Amino acid sequence: MQVLLNGRVGRTSVPVGPGVVGGLIGGIAMAMIMMVVTATKGMGFFKPLYLIAATFHQSWAMQSGFALGPVLVGAMLHMMLSIMFGLVFVVALPMVARSGTGASIWIIAGMVWGVIVLAVNQYIVLPIVNPAMATATGMSDMIFWWVVAHLMFGLVLGAIAAKSVTADRPVTI
Repeated sequence: MQVLLNGRVGRTSVPVGPGVVGGLIGGIAMAMIMMVVTATKGMGFFKPLYLIAATFHQSWAMQSGFALGPVLVGAMLHMMLSIMFGLVFVVALPMVARSGTGASIWIIAGMVWGVIVLAVNQYIVLPIVNPAMATATGMSDMIFWWVVAHLMFGLVLGAIAAKSVTADRPVTI
């Protein structure tokens, strides 16, 4: 695709590498926050992974202790979705990469993206595909931490995407 880059015509490419890496690391940061929060609230360290795994088997939402199967399913689904949301972020914001804006714009955009992902998932997707998780994450004492975790996802994603962008060109991976 031919586009104008800082006054010059050139080719662009989609920055998939920063989306994959940023989504993955942002997803890990998000999961760690929620795992610590659920552990301190007495729900168990692995509760977020059990809730995610309940997408495939609703009884896994009630799991306690350690169960390898639901932990692996929950972790894999969470990481795959984090990567997918990271890719959507970097593909949807090519103008930020070409505009020469600083890292703060990417970070703020990432945090806004994290909140959008939360809102769409919490109020549209989860009630349909995983009602157990929609109920658990919508509890009044958990929603604050759910927002914090999604903000952290976006912050990490935006920071990694920003690090890969220069003022003169979009990322080519």
